[in-house]
Amino acid sequence: MYTELDNNAVLPSSTHYVLDYPNKNDLSVFFDYVNHESAMAEIYFENEDEAVLEDVTIQLFNNNGKLLHKEGNRCDLMLVLRDNGKIIGFIELRLIQNSEMMSQLYGLFVSEKYRQKGLANLMTAHALDFFVHTGLTSMTVSPSAESLTVYNKFGFYPAELDDVDIKKWFQQTQKERLEQLIEEPSLSLLMDLEMDVCQQAFTSHCKQSAQNFVPFEISQNLKKDLKTNVFDWRKRASSPTLLSDSDLGVLSTPEDHKKRKIESDAQSSLKPEQKNRY
Repeated sequence: MYTELDNNAVLPSSTHYVLDYPNKNDLSVFFDYVNHESAMAEIYFENEDEAVLEDVTIQLFNNNGKLLHKEGNRCDLMLVLRDNGKIIGFIELRLIQNSEMMSQLYGLFVSEKYRQKGLANLMTAHALDFFVHTGLTSMTVSPSAESLTVYNKFGFYPAELDDVDIKKWFQQTQKERLEQLIEEPSLSLLMDLEMDVCQQAFTSHCKQSAQNFVPFEISQNLKKDLKTNVFDWRKRASSPTLLSDSDLGVLSTPEDHKKRKIESDAQSSLKPEQKNRY
C-alpha cells in the first residue's frame, strides 16, 4: 500500500545520510515522491492519466538499482540517499555502450525539506563516477529550471552549441553560464568529456564538491561496486584500461575522506519532456 507524503514534516533532529542502492521495499516511498512531483511524474509514470510506474522502473527496484538489459549495451543505475533509513533523494542514469546512442542522466530528485544542502551534488558526483569508470564520455540531460545549477556545475552545456561556441561557453565563469542557461533555456544539455574544456569543468567541480560533502556513509553493497565498469558486472572481471584511469576518476573512496524513460537516441532525438528535479 502506498502512503501519503507529509509535506509538513520537519527534518529529524539528527541526520544520518547513507548513499545506497534502492530495493523493492523502497518502491512505495519512491512512488509517493513521483506522484507528488509533476516533473518526476512525467518521467516515471506510464501516462499522464494514470499513476502507474513503468515496468522498467519496477524492475530496477526489484534488481536493487542495477538493471543490465538483455541486449547488453544498456545498464540502468539508480542510487538513493537515505536519512535514518528513509529515502530522501535519488538519481538514475541510463548508461549506453553504443556509438549511435547516448547515455542519459534520467532522473534527479531531492526531497524539498532537504534541498540547498549539497545533496544533489553528492549523489550526482558518485553516480557520474560510475559513468566515468565505465569508459563513457557523452551524456545528455533534459533539465528543469531548478536543476540548472547542478548540471551547470558538472559541465553540461546547451546541446545546440558547435565546437567554437562550446569553447566560448567555458570561457565564461560558472555564474555567467548559469545566467545564460536561465535567460536562454535549452531543452537539452550535453556533457562531452572528450572536449578538454568540458572535462576540465567536470573534473574541477567533482574535486571541489568532494571536499564539501556533508557527513555521509556509503552502504556496503554500493561500496563494493565503486570504481567499476557497470558492463563488467555480469562477469565480474577486471575493468579494462579506460578514460577513468586518467584524472577524471576524481572521487576518492570513503576511507580516503573519512565518511566523507529510454530509448535515448542520438542527440537530435532527445525528449524535452523528460525533466529532472533536484
